[in-house]
Amino acid sequence: MSLTSVALRSLRLLGCGLLWLLAACSGSAAPTGSAAWPASQAGESPPPAPPQVEAVITQVDALSSLLPTAAVARLFDPISLGTTIRDVTDPLLVAFTVRATLAQLNDGSRLNQVYNWYGNPYYNDGVALVPVHFKNRYGTPLYGEIVLPKRGTVPPTAGPFPTILALEGLNTNVAMYRWWHQRFADAGYLVFAFDFGGQGHSGDRVAGDPGNNVQDAEDALTYLLEQSPVRSTLDRARVGVIGHSMGAIATLGLQAVEPRLRAAVAAAPISEQSAPFDANPIPVMIQTGDDDGPIAPIPLANPVVVRPVYEKLSGDRAFIVVEGSSHATWTNYPLLPAASWSFDVAGAYSLAWMDWQLRGDPAALTVLRSARPHLSYLWDSEVRIGNQVTVMRGAGPSLTN
Repeated sequence: MSLTSVALRSLRLLGCGLLWLLAACSGSAAPTGSAAWPASQAGESPPPAPPQVEAVITQVDALSSLLPTAAVARLFDPISLGTTIRDVTDPLLVAFTVRATLAQLNDGSRLNQVYNWYGNPYYNDGVALVPVHFKNRYGTPLYGEIVLPKRGTVPPTAGPFPTILALEGLNTNVAMYRWWHQRFADAGYLVFAFDFGGQGHSGDRVAGDPGNNVQDAEDALTYLLEQSPVRSTLDRARVGVIGHSMGAIATLGLQAVEPRLRAAVAAAPISEQSAPFDANPIPVMIQTGDDDGPIAPIPLANPVVVRPVYEKLSGDRAFIVVEGSSHATWTNYPLLPAASWSFDVAGAYSLAWMDWQLRGDPAALTVLRSARPHLSYLWDSEVRIGNQVTVMRGAGPSLTN
């Protein structure tokens, strides 16, 4: 080994030592030396439907041959309501949805919440999740999923890992957001998603539990950092929170009172009245869509309703409007109206926000300040970081996209 090689190796070792020391001084957890993650699994899929039903749904692929799906998608994607043509003509999704809906009648799913808890076949296999159970401060049993970074292919010793707490919408469940969890986990984050009390796999709220979602989120974060089987692998100085709809409202309330958080993304928080917060101590990104709405789409108007939430923020902040996207944009539940590009736009900007705020990645700053295809061309999107303000719009509909 040459003297140059020895010198370079020594510098690398010195740099690693300094990084470890800085992480320790900032409150970050150092790697524990554990060689393996807890046992993980893919997302749950529904059991087969009764034989007579299976005989029908396995033939739905004939439908796709009857419809010019590419042409229909080009026509409807740029229009205000987005498209579900891709889902309707996908035999795997149609069959999966039929099986899941029938299973919901017999498997303990919450029938009063419409959505089954099986997620989407394209994302169930894309996550390596560790199911956990814990209780909130009132004793209500809660269900959570720890989503391992890079699908568990990196060892715990590669940490400490930046962490994302994920908060779900009203009457939904963790499975409906696995695309988002996967996006962060594939980028090297450890993600913790859980069902609020009375939703998904969590238990009904016990007597005396007021149903405060911000408190549930605080308790979930405490469990993750102090009691979970992955607690020693987490970087406590780099924790962010994402949420959709009711989860976005909880995100805005949580960021005002939770000192363990460093950044937030609130997707579709509905309106200023439904998303009150008393303080804004951390960087926050607000996301919405041209046709976002609390129950049904509000075509071309909802950015006006949500913009006042953004105007209440201070410090680093961002406002992202996705072209032609509905309230279902941030869910992977099959057959809901959402533009086909939704995940690309929402996912790219939310990941870049965390990559900049938690990791200081300069490449993320470039993404945040660039108008991605299918950013709204009707309403301004805006990113304010430091003293620089970037205002962006998309290029508009194209029949070739």
